[in-house]
Amino acid sequence: MSSKGEKKKIKALNAPKSVHIHRKENTWTVKTKAGAHKKEASVALGIALRNFTDLARNLKEAKMIMLNGDVKVNGRVRKDHQFGVGIFDVISLPKQKAFYRVLVDAKGRIILKEMKKDSEEKLCRVEKKIVTSKGLQITTDDGITIIGTDAKVGDTLKVKFPENKVSEVIPMEVGANIYITKGVHCSEQGKVAEIISGTAKRERLVKVEEKGKEYATTAKNVYVVGKGNVALDELK
Repeated sequence: MSSKGEKKKIKALNAPKSVHIHRKENTWTVKTKAGAHKKEASVALGIALRNFTDLARNLKEAKMIMLNGDVKVNGRVRKDHQFGVGIFDVISLPKQKAFYRVLVDAKGRIILKEMKKDSEEKLCRVEKKIVTSKGLQITTDDGITIIGTDAKVGDTLKVKFPENKVSEVIPMEVGANIYITKGVHCSEQGKVAEIISGTAKRERLVKVEEKGKEYATTAKNVYVVGKGNVALDELK
């Protein structure tokens, strides 16, 4: 007999590296649904509540919290325990007065950083832009499509949700504060010292200055998070 419907679980050993779980304790784990973030760079909401917070002791309790409508992701109620959350998403539980920002650890695994209060903004990186009949169309790393905002690929947008309105464009430029999400220096912060243009055989590089040392990484590993002394409170 053929299988019916989508698979809701995956072998724990085959789970993406971004999912921070003990892979040999249980054979199976929750499979992240395809959505705004790539599966390789996200974690299922049910796992996030169960493993990264003190709000649920097991997946059953996590599901109950979600089905009660207590969990919001970027301002929208989410009841699916397979819903994927990724970098800079905001998870809010107003009834429990618990608010979290999604970040990564030194190994590139998804973690939740607790916030003192709820936030109505998140950061999105510009991945693509095209000219349409309605004007300049920008697509961000989490799938948001915005028309009418002038920004370059690699710039960061400060987006107010749930209406996805751009409140600020933070350009990728020398002196900007950055947060690294992949590679050897994952989860580290620094300032842009130089931007090295890419070629047909090499991706664009960003030379980063951090605590007196310099190193280079590919631009796709970098998020601009602010200018001067300004950055997300969770990164300070």
